[in-house]
Amino acid sequence: MNKVKRYTTLTKPSPAKETKPTQWGRLSSLTNPDLKLIIFGGKGGSGKTTSAAATALYLNKIHPHRKILAMSVDPAHSLADSFNIVVQGNKITPVVKNVWCLETDAEKLLTDYKNRYGEIIKKIAGRATYFDEQDIESFLELSLPGLDEVMAIIAISNLLKSDEFDLIVLDTAPTGHTKVLLSLPATMEQWIDLVDKLLEKHRFMVKTMIGRYRENEADAYIEDQREDIGNVKELLADATTTEFIPVTIPQPMSIFEVEKLVQELIKGKIPVKNVIVNRVMEESKCPLCSSMVAQQRSWVHELEKRFAGFNLVKAPQLPHEVRGQQSLMEYARIIFEGERYLAPASVKPSSPSIIAEKKKAPKLQLQERSFIIFGGKGGVGKSVIAAASAVHLARTNPAKKVLIFSTDPAHSLSDAFNTAIGNKVTQVGQLDNLFAMEIEGKQLLEDFKQELKDDIEEAFEKFLGGNLDMKFDREILQELFSVTPPGLDELMALRKIIDLLKEGNYDTFILDSAASGHMLRFLELPHLVRDWLNTTYKLLLKYKESGLVRFYGVTEHLLELSKGTREIMGILSDPKSTEFVMITIPEAMAVAEAEDLAGSLNRIKTPSSNLIVNMVVPPTRCAFCAIKREEQLSYLKEIEAKFANHVVVQLPLFAQSIRGVDGLNKLAQALFEA
Repeated sequence: MNKVKRYTTLTKPSPAKETKPTQWGRLSSLTNPDLKLIIFGGKGGSGKTTSAAATALYLNKIHPHRKILAMSVDPAHSLADSFNIVVQGNKITPVVKNVWCLETDAEKLLTDYKNRYGEIIKKIAGRATYFDEQDIESFLELSLPGLDEVMAIIAISNLLKSDEFDLIVLDTAPTGHTKVLLSLPATMEQWIDLVDKLLEKHRFMVKTMIGRYRENEADAYIEDQREDIGNVKELLADATTTEFIPVTIPQPMSIFEVEKLVQELIKGKIPVKNVIVNRVMEESKCPLCSSMVAQQRSWVHELEKRFAGFNLVKAPQLPHEVRGQQSLMEYARIIFEGERYLAPASVKPSSPSIIAEKKKAPKLQLQERSFIIFGGKGGVGKSVIAAASAVHLARTNPAKKVLIFSTDPAHSLSDAFNTAIGNKVTQVGQLDNLFAMEIEGKQLLEDFKQELKDDIEEAFEKFLGGNLDMKFDREILQELFSVTPPGLDELMALRKIIDLLKEGNYDTFILDSAASGHMLRFLELPHLVRDWLNTTYKLLLKYKESGLVRFYGVTEHLLELSKGTREIMGILSDPKSTEFVMITIPEAMAVAEAEDLAGSLNRIKTPSSNLIVNMVVPPTRCAFCAIKREEQLSYLKEIEAKFANHVVVQLPLFAQSIRGVDGLNKLAQALFEA
């Protein structure tokens, strides 16, 4: 890859220009040596990974003797790319002296957890249910959604308990899944309550038969887990040891998403004092830059109003990618010390697009597909591109009904269309044949769990009445379905998609997916659900075989879901009906993630032949833009080589944020029209 010259000049702001609104400041609170956990979160593409990596390096400079771990819990890791080092999954890797990097591997962490506690869990379950060791083993072998978040919390707990590091700087997944992560300690407490209830049946039986019960390794396991979870909960709520740093950019989607995140943090009593506002444009004579500055100005003002009382930290839009130790430290001095980036006054004009030079720029072709998925790294523009594609397909095919929907916990479709959408199918864009929906998997999951709980209650009442022994089993089974991994809300989103497909009311379905890591989990979900259903069904049959209970309602629900899952598995692997459109931007981390995504799609046999490269800077005489374009051209060459079998579509960097049908139409023209 060609190295791009860095035109970075950082200077201390002059006293005359240092005067700022009182709510603008620096990240001075993070230099507190008592801090043990610093968490960065926000919408994908806001710069949270960069901010986390830069913070770890800067605090190492301030406190060189403190051992600092920069840790990523995002399934699509970018932390190592930000440091520009190679890290193997779940292996702690040195960055500089007293700074290490860790990218968690959920599957590896789960294996370690089962190796350590699996036998105890099997003993507890075996003593308290009709399940044998093989039944329990099959359940433990399941790779359920939500494991990334669960294992991340367990990993954080173990690291804190070990005292191996003085400070953990945590890079989280995009906003929706960060909320899931932070809610997990309370959820895991429920799981331990369930395990305790399993053991309580055994305790009762022992006391009944021999008159007393002696605590053993099972009781010790429950006690240890409660203590670990309690420590994590206590740490997250302690303002002297923990701080959460939301990161946003002055664009409406990012602002609204972070505002919701901050509300959740306050509700959960997680300390938050600072908000980083990244990629703020400086005044310029360049028409493109000037237009972006003018647009940002109103949103910066909006940030000041919405986050009054917080310390806002401004970081400028830099013309080069922040990657590697030198660039990260330059960025760190901006957010910690207030240093200012000075762009060069002039630079040679940038070159035209290398792809456009060779041939007529290709356009997106999706007319023959009925199920279209848009996905990529957070912040590459997948929601607006998905929305623009939906507008185009509805406008050019008036006889066909188009439904665009989102499964991302942090929905952006309402912001893209600039209209409220929500959890019900809503007509949008003044087009009779265009509809949208933001599927709330969490609520659907709660409804599903209640259905199963009622079915179990009815089954026990019908077959057993008030039998004391089976009362434990009734409660345990109800809790087993009530305390499901948080990722199963995605299962319910899948169930809703199945229902929509069966209704046959729409001709074209467009999915605006979550960021890459969680989107891949969603695509793998049908296979995981099939395994979960088969295992759960076999476990329930144990009660039927005992002659005691038959779960007619539960099994009916599970069989219905199983049938629908098989149908969607067929659709997702059918190249005649399905297309996954990858979206990236010409930056190192985004291109690397797109390459990983392409490999994963090929592995799970999801058809993908289109790649959209978004935010390409046009040829310009602006010095700032020229630096950015020079860097982008090297990545465009890399994309052309690595994705030779894909149709590569370039989209220019738009001066204005794309919102509403008019803006989406302009974007659609660039995407589809020659």
